[in-house]
Amino acid sequence: MIMPRLVSWLAPRVWVLLLSPTALLAQPSLGAQWLSTPITLDGKLDEPVWRGGVPSTGFVQRQPRNGAPASQRSEVRVAYDANALYVGVRNFDTAPDSIAQQLGRRDADDIYSDWFYVGFDSYGDKRTAFVFGVNPRGVLSDSYITNDSFDDYDPTWDAVWNVAARIDSAGWTAEFRIPLSQLRYDVASSLGAVRPWGLNFSRVIARHGEEAFWAPTPADAPGFVSRFGTLTGLDSLRAPSRTEFIPYLRTQVESQPAAARNRFVPGERLAGAVGGDARIKLPQSLTLTATMNPDFGQVEADPAVVNLTAFEVFFQERRPFFLENADGFSFGTTRTLNDNDPPRFFYSRRIGRAPQRRPAGDDLEATRIATQTPILGALKLSGTTPGGWQVGVLNAVTAHEHADVLRAGREVQEPVEPRANYHVSRVRRLLRGGNTGVGGFLADTRRDLSDTVLASRLARTATVAGIDWEHAWKNRTYAISGVVSGSTVRGSNTVMQRLQMANYRSFQRPDAAHLSYDPTRTALSGHFAALSFAKLAGQRVLGSITYEETSPGFESNDLGFQTRSDVRSLSTAIRFRNPFQNRWSREWGAAMFQTGSLNFAGDRVETRTSLIANVTLLNFWELDYRLSYSPETLNDRLLRGGPLALRPTERLHSLTLSTDGRKTLIFTAEGLRTTDVSGRDVHRATAQLDWRPLPQARIRVGPSFEGGITTAQYVQAIVDPLATATFGRRYVFADVRQREARLDTRVDWTFSPWLSLQLFLQPFASAGEFSRFKEFTTPRAFAFAEYGVKAGNVTPVAGGLRVDPDGSGRSPAFFIPAQDFTVRALRGNAVLRWEYTPGSSLFFVWSQQREQALDAANFGVANQVGRAFADPGRHVFLIKYSRWIGR
Repeated sequence: MIMPRLVSWLAPRVWVLLLSPTALLAQPSLGAQWLSTPITLDGKLDEPVWRGGVPSTGFVQRQPRNGAPASQRSEVRVAYDANALYVGVRNFDTAPDSIAQQLGRRDADDIYSDWFYVGFDSYGDKRTAFVFGVNPRGVLSDSYITNDSFDDYDPTWDAVWNVAARIDSAGWTAEFRIPLSQLRYDVASSLGAVRPWGLNFSRVIARHGEEAFWAPTPADAPGFVSRFGTLTGLDSLRAPSRTEFIPYLRTQVESQPAAARNRFVPGERLAGAVGGDARIKLPQSLTLTATMNPDFGQVEADPAVVNLTAFEVFFQERRPFFLENADGFSFGTTRTLNDNDPPRFFYSRRIGRAPQRRPAGDDLEATRIATQTPILGALKLSGTTPGGWQVGVLNAVTAHEHADVLRAGREVQEPVEPRANYHVSRVRRLLRGGNTGVGGFLADTRRDLSDTVLASRLARTATVAGIDWEHAWKNRTYAISGVVSGSTVRGSNTVMQRLQMANYRSFQRPDAAHLSYDPTRTALSGHFAALSFAKLAGQRVLGSITYEETSPGFESNDLGFQTRSDVRSLSTAIRFRNPFQNRWSREWGAAMFQTGSLNFAGDRVETRTSLIANVTLLNFWELDYRLSYSPETLNDRLLRGGPLALRPTERLHSLTLSTDGRKTLIFTAEGLRTTDVSGRDVHRATAQLDWRPLPQARIRVGPSFEGGITTAQYVQAIVDPLATATFGRRYVFADVRQREARLDTRVDWTFSPWLSLQLFLQPFASAGEFSRFKEFTTPRAFAFAEYGVKAGNVTPVAGGLRVDPDGSGRSPAFFIPAQDFTVRALRGNAVLRWEYTPGSSLFFVWSQQREQALDAANFGVANQVGRAFADPGRHVFLIKYSRWIGR
């Protein structure tokens, strides 16, 4: 009895030892065969090339038994001809009736399904790879890997390729055809690859939660692409096709609700557009992509939100042109496990944004303004050269946009957005096999402000430039990385006044000796810097320490996204993980994150400690818990340009539970509660039911509810020289009781891997009630005097409240407009997508947007969500046809 127990205990640990970061792992090699006869892409694998030669086998698990042989055998062969690469794979399965095979749209990697992937490091840089995948029903998946990381991948990268898959009594097979034009590589002057290609295969067996790789990729070891095997036999490789074109034609009918109609906005309008993209392969593995009049009509609308803060809401990019190779333009972050929300240097949604000026005035009778600024054209250059240079260059031009306006019976056109040029350059030099990198970044915005109306609102030029570096050692287990950058914005003094007084900067703060507000300024400059040291791999323990500073004058919002300046932060992280299956879990982990921040005057403005624990049980249920504690610090943003206040001690708890993702019905629930010692109490509950009644159908319903009370909601500031304690201003606040509900519903019906229907519906309602209006009384404290109780008196009047802040004193009374609100909205769309040939698509799209706002708080938000369906709305029916021309 002792020996079997010893063997059972020792075997998995031997596999772990052999595949630990310190073990020497042999990288496998596979020779590609030159095709002399054509292949019929049917998944049968009956061509001579698939029946001859020695296949590649020997897959090794990453999960759940790290380092153990794969539970099922796979055989793979690779071939190529003058135009394409071919991969033939036989996935044996001892239980073919248990193969998971759900249908889904392209890149639907969250469906319950087996998968097989092939990855090519055709640059040979050991950091980036093109990955192609298929499930047993022929659903395609493709992505672009960056930074030699298992987690850094871009699923929005869509190549033009094809695959066929079949299920039989022995398991399932797949036959890939990947045009060489979709890969990036160089060839010698005659034939053959300039440098070896990296290659890896992986197989997912869903019912076991198993993932296995041909070139071993241990869960506890650093690197991903650098662990690829080698693809040989490319001596006859030829240069890829140089050009691709994707023209499109769109027509749409738009209807408006009665309240939105006017002299310029008809009830119904027919419109159309023509445009397209072009891709040109350049020498040195570079690709030039051009777009003219790009169309994003099939893109899902942003969710409805109610924002009571002074900061802009961040929305994810959804437009395909800007999503593709977005990682190639990333800059400003270091290799770390914890940072303090540094500025985003390139936020592509600034290009083609909604016009930044809206006509206003008492004489305004009617107007029509575009929802987005047209993008006239854009160019993008990207790739990695044989010498190890990673290059990304983007240039886009947007139109000079006008609004049609009716003022006092007279029709005029008023400018709302100037013609602008947006430029981003990102270059990086890789050294020491990709273990060291040095790079540079430039973001530049230039606007034509010949119109004085716009010149007083927008910066004329805005430039951000910087360098970054990274050095990794010990097989990329450890890394040190850093960033240094500077910004300069130029424009009229009114623009600079607005930037200086923005809440993320607040140069006008009366108690900030380190800040200087200058109303005559016509330029603003600043810097951002960061430095990190991190342990990024290892069997059990990871960690990092990161220093960041954003100077008061740093500004990146013209082409980036920034919500804070005047801050220095030190962030640490330590993470313990157990990626190996044991008797009670498949994997588990715990982490502690700490952040402390000072402004440039040395005031402590943030201290936060977070503990996180997560576990995946043997039954595939997942549990995550988070605790965050922030002790009392100062707050230099609460008064929106006023003196320092105190930030009360705050606690946050959250718990998330997910059931077995292999089942037909999956349930996920999350609860979160945030409280502080002032009485603030905000809670949120979300849930999602994910039902897969048929292999081709999926229904997701996700209700969420948020409510609570906020004790320090900023309302307004009133100039009063008698308010000497607060530097000549009265800062008015209120308690806010708020409730918010939404119901996200998605229905996916996949007729085939090439034909799918997606329905999305999101009703939303939010209500807020303001009470206990009060004024801030004491700098560097969290102290308020409620009107009518501790200060002055308050009288209800038409449209709001009349406040006499000191009763019979000399301070003048002021007016607070009514603040209560109820907002309800509905976003919905239906998209029928048919990819009739690889790369060519036909879209039928119906979208709707309904909105209603009320000047009262109605806390029956569930009822308000239902009433959103009856509100009048804007409807668009769109047909878009595109054609891929290439080979």
